[in-house]
Amino acid sequence: MEGLRRLLPQTLFGQMVAILSISLLLTLSVVVLLLRALRPAIPPLPVGPWPDTLAVETAIRSLRAIPLSARQQAAEGMSTAGFHFQLNKAFPCIPLPTDHETELVHRILRHDFPGDAASMGVVKCEADGTIFTNIILPKDNIHISVISNFNLHDVIHMTLPITVPFLSLLVMTGALSLWSVWRVNRPLSILARKADTLGYDTTSPLLEEQGPREVRRVIRAFNRMQNRLRMAAEERTRMLMSIGHDLRTPLTRLSMRVELGGEDASPSAMRNDLTLMKQMLNGALAFLNGQRETEPFEVVELGSLLESLCEEFSATGKQVSYEGAHETACFCQPVSISRAVNNLIENGLKYGKDVRVDAWPENDRAIIEVEDSGPGIPDHMRLEMLQPFVRMDRARSADGSLGLGLSIVQDVMARHQGSITFRDAAPTGLIVRLTLPGYAPYSNERGLP
Repeated sequence: MEGLRRLLPQTLFGQMVAILSISLLLTLSVVVLLLRALRPAIPPLPVGPWPDTLAVETAIRSLRAIPLSARQQAAEGMSTAGFHFQLNKAFPCIPLPTDHETELVHRILRHDFPGDAASMGVVKCEADGTIFTNIILPKDNIHISVISNFNLHDVIHMTLPITVPFLSLLVMTGALSLWSVWRVNRPLSILARKADTLGYDTTSPLLEEQGPREVRRVIRAFNRMQNRLRMAAEERTRMLMSIGHDLRTPLTRLSMRVELGGEDASPSAMRNDLTLMKQMLNGALAFLNGQRETEPFEVVELGSLLESLCEEFSATGKQVSYEGAHETACFCQPVSISRAVNNLIENGLKYGKDVRVDAWPENDRAIIEVEDSGPGIPDHMRLEMLQPFVRMDRARSADGSLGLGLSIVQDVMARHQGSITFRDAAPTGLIVRLTLPGYAPYSNERGLP
């Protein structure tokens, strides 16, 4: 069943084409079956005035070919239940309004007997409850009474191979169209109901991807949006809990200083606690502002950017060196990249004594590596350390750290469609690799000038 489903068209356009094609094939099949079932052994005469007109024309030509002395007897011999011929005497007639059939008979006879066109008369009549067509040829005093053989049953039988396929096509196309509309509308209706409740509940289960390919893409995008909203809400909760937890210690200490007084309540001691709280709040605000950055992308020379950053640390006495290649072009947000590498260098100096920065091009990518000589990060904690407000050592909150360094780097890499990986350095330390695309994210620009 699943294999058969994969063979069916996945796009809305393909499904509509398939519906029309199936309808046409089914209609043609019905036509062929009806023609084989209803086809008579001998083709019948067409329904309408044409057979009667043909018989009238044959009779007129025959009467005119017979001598005058024998015409009356011949006319009586030609008369049947539906045709009556007589000479020099008109049939009783109560004229009725001319209908389409009478007009057709008159038009055919005028065409086939142009010599009688001016004097010929064709009248629809009624006599003794019978409706017939009275044909008068004054030139030869020929009077003909024709009872119409129009039969609705015969008309239905003749047109059945046409009307039934047409109605079948109409019904099948309508039914398949309704099914197609339902199949498209059903997942959209579910999506609309889910969108109405998204603002109140971001933890509900994701929608099942169903329907045509276009609808599945919309549902997939909606599920991604719901995941992002859920992660943003969880991150906001985690941020508030972390800030509240980390601020509790200096606030408690500050409150005790005020209560106890003495040397513990000195301005310098209280200023240290306030400075620590300010650093924590500034770090949280910097992280939130970084998530809303709208810095434009531009082509930069990555080697020069990183070298200047390392020189700024070296100027303050830090052991930071750049050992990478120059002329490594990259399409990026230079301020964001500088901020990410700056965080990695600060983390390396915080846990180790020296930091080495390297960079080089690799195919369509630009690679940055920051290596330190610290204790590194255990394998089982590396993914967790990329989350905001996560620290290996909770005691380090005393230095104003909120555990945002690596999460800021992760956020910058996500905006660049890049990646961050970790590996151990030898003999000790950690190497953080940043992989950046060498072209503009979300564009077709490839290569760099």
